[in-house]
Amino acid sequence: MKRFSRAAVLGATALAAGLVGTAAQAQVEIITVTAQKREQTLQEVPIAVTVVQAETLQNAQIVDALDLQSVVPTLRVSQLERSSNATFIIRGQGNGANNPGIEPSVAVYIDGVFRARAGTALSDLMDIERVEVLRGPQSTLFGKNATAGVVSIITQEPQFEFGGLVEATVGNFNQRLVRGSFTGPLSENVAFSLSGSRNLRDGYYENDGPGGDFNERDRWAVRGQLLFTPSENLSLRLIADWDEIDEQCCGTDRAIDGATAPLIRNVLGGQTSAGTGFNYRIATDVANENQIENRGLSLQADWNLNDNLTLSSITSYRLYDDFVDFDGDFITLALLGENTRGLDVGTFTQELRLAGDWNNRAFFVFGAFYSDEDMTVTDSRIYGADARAYVDLLTASGTIQVAPGVFIPDASTSAITAIEAATGFPAGSFYAPGGGTRFTVDQSDRQFQVFGQVDFNITDRLTLTAGLAYFRSEKEVDFTNIVRTNPFSDLNLVAVGQPLILAGLIGANPLFTGTNPQDPVQVGAFAAANPAVFAALQAAATGASTVFPSSGAPLANPLLTLFESGLQPLGAITPFPNSVENGRTEDSDWPYTLRLAYDLTDNVNVYASFARGFKASSWNLTADTRPNTADVAALRAAGELAADNALGQPTIINTAEALGVAGNQRFARPEITETFEIGIKSQFSWGFLNVAVFDQTITDFQSSIFQGAGFAVVNAGEQSALGLEFDASIRPSAIPGLTLNLSGIWMDAEYDSFPGAPVVRGSPEDLADGVPDGIGDLSGATVAGIPEFSGSFGFQYARDFDFGEAFVRADYQYASETGLGDSLPASLTREVSTVNASVGVNLNNGLEALLWGRNLNGDEYYTAGFPTTLQPGSISTYANQPRTYGLTLRARF
Repeated sequence: MKRFSRAAVLGATALAAGLVGTAAQAQVEIITVTAQKREQTLQEVPIAVTVVQAETLQNAQIVDALDLQSVVPTLRVSQLERSSNATFIIRGQGNGANNPGIEPSVAVYIDGVFRARAGTALSDLMDIERVEVLRGPQSTLFGKNATAGVVSIITQEPQFEFGGLVEATVGNFNQRLVRGSFTGPLSENVAFSLSGSRNLRDGYYENDGPGGDFNERDRWAVRGQLLFTPSENLSLRLIADWDEIDEQCCGTDRAIDGATAPLIRNVLGGQTSAGTGFNYRIATDVANENQIENRGLSLQADWNLNDNLTLSSITSYRLYDDFVDFDGDFITLALLGENTRGLDVGTFTQELRLAGDWNNRAFFVFGAFYSDEDMTVTDSRIYGADARAYVDLLTASGTIQVAPGVFIPDASTSAITAIEAATGFPAGSFYAPGGGTRFTVDQSDRQFQVFGQVDFNITDRLTLTAGLAYFRSEKEVDFTNIVRTNPFSDLNLVAVGQPLILAGLIGANPLFTGTNPQDPVQVGAFAAANPAVFAALQAAATGASTVFPSSGAPLANPLLTLFESGLQPLGAITPFPNSVENGRTEDSDWPYTLRLAYDLTDNVNVYASFARGFKASSWNLTADTRPNTADVAALRAAGELAADNALGQPTIINTAEALGVAGNQRFARPEITETFEIGIKSQFSWGFLNVAVFDQTITDFQSSIFQGAGFAVVNAGEQSALGLEFDASIRPSAIPGLTLNLSGIWMDAEYDSFPGAPVVRGSPEDLADGVPDGIGDLSGATVAGIPEFSGSFGFQYARDFDFGEAFVRADYQYASETGLGDSLPASLTREVSTVNASVGVNLNNGLEALLWGRNLNGDEYYTAGFPTTLQPGSISTYANQPRTYGLTLRARF
């Protein structure tokens, strides 16, 4: 109720602000949108939506989806370790890119066709008419993966008059971009269009190792369309597209240089990016290979049954292949020798909808949507030639003097070697080159939705909107093709380390002189004679001791430091389906929308809405997938827990299970977003002002966080946020040709409930349960990664001359300081303060010239971060793009 009241107060403030300047009704710009799956003006659509027109995209040099965030401040697009690994975030909510089984919370549509994977929407934006960004839950009409919002990209349809455009761009980092489009009639009722692009750029991350420079551009795209209008009442639009990406991406900085870094550099002779800051230099031994093929075919049919009724159908089939081979250790040593991941995705979608109006009193849309997706994931994580030498030095207990006062670890005292001998493995078995994990997993995903929404005009000014959908999802996963040669990760270091505890504690006590901790008979006799003391010693081995406390027992059981440091990566994988887990999820829900909108004047309307969004369960399709905690005992009893015979046994108990942290990694439950929103939309001769206040609650947010050795997949119990966003455009009458744009969002987001959250290893939240495993309780904490305020201020000044038009534009992007992530140190933050600008001339003969620059002030900030693989204490980060600039020439005909 308190949050509701605050939202109401802010909404009233927004209303008062919107009513300022209700003067002068003159000719205003009409912007058409399809946010409710029928054509309306931006002014009359009572939802929070931002529209970016083709002119803005061209004048601001918006080339791909990553650039969109510079003109839509409520949208954030972050790119991670590969070209296709992008996450769309709206109002602080978004996920999905890094883990192929975790679907996004922001739905992306291109020409009405749903794009299931973010990578399918990252090709260059060609021949775009407009981009609509819908904020808040949109599951009623858009269904699949729209809990946070929708990004809808609409391209130009073919024209019945010949015309076209050619464009060439040159820029720094040797950028070369060529784009073109051509359209015209083939007959009286058939028109076509053809567009294509080629984008090349050198990498701006210079590599000090042999792997080549990173963050280059090497991509091409082509799209063809046919528009067939056999009658005034029927139109058919056929679209075929194909694009490919073959790039080396993405460079990282070493934001925190852990204790292992000097070992890598000074002892093993490797190189890291430590200390380079934002000079965009890395050191790797592998050229990150990113190969993407994305192609598809769609057919849209619109049939006007009569003046008031339209039947539409959109059918599509798409293929998406994504292969990446990248240096997962981010140094010049071969800790990882092979690190590849491939996705093969085929998606068929079909949408049918009937839209119309009844006596101009009620406007309605009813429809159904079906999606059928089959995906195959191939994954390999294989140790390299330097892995064993590295961990021997990392776990050495002794040192060697190599110079006066200079000591290095003595590999002959390696704990890894000692454990091999103690457990009966041949020397060199652990971290052997070529050892690791390979698997192939298949997932089928069938989703079906029926939906309907009615806008009923209660009066000429008051409209009630009611929308309801039924959503059903069925997923089936087959995770059985597993090959593992990684025995060290299967060890139970709790049990292996118990004799060391007894040797250190029993042997040091004169009361127990004569007890050999390595002799089971003597240990048994000691336990029978001293049950309370022995129970306390056993508790110390698992980190649960109050008699011998050690914050997770690294002192009581020194071997547990190996687990805590992430040196048991790629743990045992329990194949599924099995006798306990059927590998299936079946989810259903009833997303809905209720809204009341009122036209205060012809130029000002207000609305209040409540919407529920739904996203189905998502699976952890990585090497870190684990059964749910509730299933562990049954799997062990059935002999199927980690049944890969890595230790010559059908079932094992590894360290994670012994410590009770082995579960809750298999899949995430459905994600539900509920948002109450109050808004005002106003448009006048001088421009427009739109304001929205929202109270957003996300239940079971699907969190997938990389923790250095694997992904932690868990549902955040509840996350809530109160926010206010505004979008204004002003055209001062005193200065013809000047347009001012101001937009922003303020948010206060916190976790109401988030037990089992991925947190910083060794932090108070992590150690609260006595096990330093990077898992803790964030209930009541502020959500990292969501700035309290972000906004954009820009202007464009255009002036007409006899020869044409000249203009200058600039924008300033700001985001207040916020933490990079809940599982990263609080010292790692992000704050944005970026300036972009362009100046152009458009001649009457169709020639255009544009001089542009992005991040002109050299703003530096991190976009994301993660614990560096196999290097405890080190944190790697992704830096924003440095200053770029160039010249674009266009010719229209």
